Amino acid sequence: MNAKDLRAMEKLFGKAVQEKPAKGFYTRREIQKLWNLSEPIISKKLNQALKNNLLEVRMYRVTSGMVTRPIPHYRIKNEQD
Repeated sequence: MNAKDLRAMEKLFGKAVQEKPAKGFYTRREIQKLWNLSEPIISKKLNQALKNNLLEVRMYRVTSGMVTRPIPHYRIKNEQD
């Protein structure tokens, strides 16, 4: 199995990680700061919105210090989506 096969499998299983967030995607912490709410409340609201199919979630790589890891980013779905 080569790198191309692995990328194809990541896309199939929804594990693909992109480098730069698209416009309108925010991390949980960014949303927390925008809405000025606590972490548990934001987590509950995001989980509820995901269950109701109101949010789109994508994984993007974020570097913090010397560590790069995939972090979920959220965006409100448009009615066209």
